[in-house]
Amino acid sequence: MNVLGLVLPVLLLLGTPAIAVELKGQNIDGQKLPAKAYYYATGGVYKVQVSFHNKRATIYFDDGNQTTITLNQQAIADSNNIEGFGKIGQYPLNGTFSVGLIYGDDWPSNNGSQLLQFNPLDGLWKISLE
Repeated sequence: MNVLGLVLPVLLLLGTPAIAVELKGQNIDGQKLPAKAYYYATGGVYKVQVSFHNKRATIYFDDGNQTTITLNQQAIADSNNIEGFGKIGQYPLNGTFSVGLIYGDDWPSNNGSQLLQFNPLDGLWKISLE
């Protein structure tokens, strides 16, 4: 009875299908696709490559840098309107937390007199597949 209590949950987890990003009903996880990425915080449009995995997209820039964002939706209906959230230098752990470095001049000074500015669009991306 005790073995059944341990084996049954494991079998259920193994039998659960992986959740993949779908574009018009087709799984696109793991494919590196050419795209353009618009970063709302700066207004910049970047020619990139993007790969999807579960509910995340990794954006690869031409200079070798990359960032990972969490997608707003897993089922993509419009390949020109894929939105997600993720700050450059951060890797999302789950829907709430991320880890990484902060880039730029956003560091508070040692005396604490510098206030950090909050931009509600900071971290919002829009991807258009080519």
